[in-house]
Amino acid sequence: MSEEISRMKEMLDNLGADKYPRDEYLHIGKRGPRRVDGLHKAGGRADYTMDVQLPGMLYMRFLTSPYPHAKILSLDTVRAEGAAGVRAVLRYDDPELPESADLGGHVPQAEPVIPGTVHFQGQECGAAVAAETEDLAEEALRLIHIEWEVRPFVLEAEEASKPEAPLAYPELFSWGNVYNEVLLGEAFSDIKKGDVEKGFAEAEKIVEFRSERRLHTWIGPERPCGVFRWNGDTAEIWVKQQRPHIAKRLVSTWFGIPTTKILVHCLYQGASFGGWSQVSWNFGGHYCAALLARRTGRPVKWTFTRREDFFGGEMDEGTYTLKVGAKKDGTITAVEGRAVLANQQWPVFHFLKHLVENTRIPNLYGKFLTVMTNKGPNVPTRCEQNANTHTQSLVFDHIANALNLDPTEVALKNDGAFGHDTEWLNQQKKERGFQVRDSLKECIEKGKKAIDWDNKWHPPGTKKLPNGRMHGLAFTWAHEWDDSGGSSEMAIRIERNDGTASILAMGCDNGVDAENSYCRIAADELGMKLEDVYYNPRVDPGFFRMTPDSSTNMAVNGFAIRNAARILKRQILEAAAAPVAQTQRGIFPSFFPETKPEDLDIRDSLIYLKKDPSKRVSLAEFVGPSKDAGPMSGNENLGLRTPFSLPLFAYGYHVQDGTYNPEHLYTKFCRQAHFMEVEVDPETGEVIVTQVVNVNDVGKAINPMSCHGQQYGGTYMGVGRGLTEEVIYDPVTGVMLNGNLLDYKISTILDIDGPIETILVETGLGYGPYGVVGIGEDIGTVVPALLGPAVFNALGVWIDDFPITPNRILKALGKA
Repeated sequence: MSEEISRMKEMLDNLGADKYPRDEYLHIGKRGPRRVDGLHKAGGRADYTMDVQLPGMLYMRFLTSPYPHAKILSLDTVRAEGAAGVRAVLRYDDPELPESADLGGHVPQAEPVIPGTVHFQGQECGAAVAAETEDLAEEALRLIHIEWEVRPFVLEAEEASKPEAPLAYPELFSWGNVYNEVLLGEAFSDIKKGDVEKGFAEAEKIVEFRSERRLHTWIGPERPCGVFRWNGDTAEIWVKQQRPHIAKRLVSTWFGIPTTKILVHCLYQGASFGGWSQVSWNFGGHYCAALLARRTGRPVKWTFTRREDFFGGEMDEGTYTLKVGAKKDGTITAVEGRAVLANQQWPVFHFLKHLVENTRIPNLYGKFLTVMTNKGPNVPTRCEQNANTHTQSLVFDHIANALNLDPTEVALKNDGAFGHDTEWLNQQKKERGFQVRDSLKECIEKGKKAIDWDNKWHPPGTKKLPNGRMHGLAFTWAHEWDDSGGSSEMAIRIERNDGTASILAMGCDNGVDAENSYCRIAADELGMKLEDVYYNPRVDPGFFRMTPDSSTNMAVNGFAIRNAARILKRQILEAAAAPVAQTQRGIFPSFFPETKPEDLDIRDSLIYLKKDPSKRVSLAEFVGPSKDAGPMSGNENLGLRTPFSLPLFAYGYHVQDGTYNPEHLYTKFCRQAHFMEVEVDPETGEVIVTQVVNVNDVGKAINPMSCHGQQYGGTYMGVGRGLTEEVIYDPVTGVMLNGNLLDYKISTILDIDGPIETILVETGLGYGPYGVVGIGEDIGTVVPALLGPAVFNALGVWIDDFPITPNRILKALGKA
């Protein structure tokens, strides 16, 4: 096992090609019907946190603010405390509540458990009520009388950036609403590369434009919720959460109990793609539920209403002002920009970052300002790269049109990294142990063929269809990413009786069939049948895999499960070659006498002798049945001694530093390309998406069906974000006007009127196991801005105000 462990440690923080890939793939990369969660979800039998019902359970609801900025001066809860069915009321000024606590989010961060000062309308505040039903808790909340100090507010990013604007969050930012420059300095607010003035002087064409991205959010079918139960001095918690492992840390620090006395359940998730799990207050409900459960002696479920689920939004809300210079052949010489983005909880994702990581553009300057407004927090929501991809798509398509060039050719002309061209990129591939392949070229060629680009591409505003609509075609591109750092610990146990394998690691189900993917890796590495490997991530075995973040899961968890499988396989082969049941009373013969582990292998769950495969034993026969006197030995009353096998168990781990560490910059080699065809009605402003082609170089497709699912589902999410999704506020009162699934328009299966073609490229140019790179966030992040050039190609008029709604189209056409 020493070699397997040494290799595991060698690959930590991997910065190059996988040194130890497989020669043969039996389950990895294959399409198949097996999906671990499929029958449960499709059959309506899957258990979600919202479904949890416990004997004697109470229901807890929060008071919410009617104002976008206000402070509670007094709170009268007497009537609520005496209301029917109410069993407890927890006030913001309760002496048992700390001034602040770590309540989840990306990193430990102190937050008030129940705020007394609010900074957006709808924010939980003041009090929490636990009652026999959710409706009774809601009725009791209406009986609470509050005296407010109403404060000035500001809603829009540009307005908030002005010196005279009202302070949105004076308790934290007394100097003004612009905060990233003060907190983090120019290292995060400014990108300076080369000499932009020189670059513009060399340019033969310069374009300038302004884009606005309105607020959109993470709303999903299952509302935020959780359950807390005390069993004596032990805590039991059910979480709707992408990071179940932090529940133990939080509860332990809140109440001073050891983590060994905390049991976590992380059931199926009714949609989870960042969002709520990223919010620094996302365990506030659990803290309050824990206190009320202790006071009442009953389990407490806390829930949000649908409106409360509109707690915050995505990180690209704000304005973008951009200037682009290029040569006539499409070589971009300079990009300069300014972005003012709102309420970013993590203001470290510069809007020009993809132009640095993804292109050969030599001269860049970007001023990035993050400002506080009186709306909820904006956090990574599939994903933190939205502002980057928004910028890159519009920069490339605007300049390509200004030069009357095919945008696919402009992309190929400017591909590179950190200001270097593709020759430099190819040298980097060689130095890091990768083969030299042109990922972007491969993606573009496949995408152009699928959408018939060469025959359909036309100048903007020139193709009117027989139905009276205008035809549009567009393209965009980016690199694939697995950006964040992460760590994972995963184990595998061979079960007695049947020799099957159980993967042990709690993790969030976010609908991407990750469990099947990890089973495929384990099965290939162990030499087992896929159906003999099982994984239930919803139970707490003490091991936790990396959370779904930044498309990094497979690059991190894939290594962890592979390491565990390789170590375990070595254990099995060593045990098969060794005497059985060796104790002071004797031994039983080896299953494979006079052999070494190297002489053996496993295939189809059979251990066999390499030089004579007819000599074999199944894993079930090898481990044997559980005995009557414990799992390993039988009752010896008859004077018989029975053989036994040793427990077969191994764990693996992986740690990966992310690309956000400036000391370890990743040069990204895998690319993606997306193509869209639309029809636009110039009389109504309606946009009909008639075809989408996604081409993603995933390095190695561990589970192709999962990858295609991300492409397909991400397209719907991207189209919704680009055309319809917008959280609307009343500018006079600061009140949200469409906090529901009727008025907030997410895309459904009926909103794309044509095929979505999903194409995978596998160059092996990723840093994960077998050359894999992430795909999870790509499509939903890149596709929204693609609607801009698609509509432009149809109408010949740029609409850079997102979402591109019919009224904005008609306004641009002078018809509204």
